[in-house]
Amino acid sequence: MTLMTAQFAGSPAAARRRPAAIRLTRRGRLLLRGIPVMAAAAAATLAVAFLLGVLLSPAAVSADTAAPATQTVTVMPGDSLWTIATTIAPEEDVYEVIAAIDELNGLEGRAPALGEELFIPATR
Repeated sequence: MTLMTAQFAGSPAAARRRPAAIRLTRRGRLLLRGIPVMAAAAAATLAVAFLLGVLLSPAAVSADTAAPATQTVTVMPGDSLWTIATTIAPEEDVYEVIAAIDELNGLEGRAPALGEELFIPATR
């Protein structure tokens, strides 16, 4: 044994050494407390959003309510909402018929795809 190791091996300081305890800085303590708080806030937000979605959603359609009379048409090459509307209801306002087709099919302003089946209001 060398002189240096002999000094430290039997010293009372070496016997009292314990593993260093974890010391958290202020930032570490904030992070340790903040993560569960943020997770709880996110869970509460999701729960509130779910409950509001359930409570504020429109009521289911009842079987007693009559659905509007509709027909279907398949979009062919060269068709647009304008040509379909003028074909099915030549006497009516084209813009109103296009709006009705858009609403029935949930198009939200997009053009129908080739081969798509569209619901159209029944002709009178």
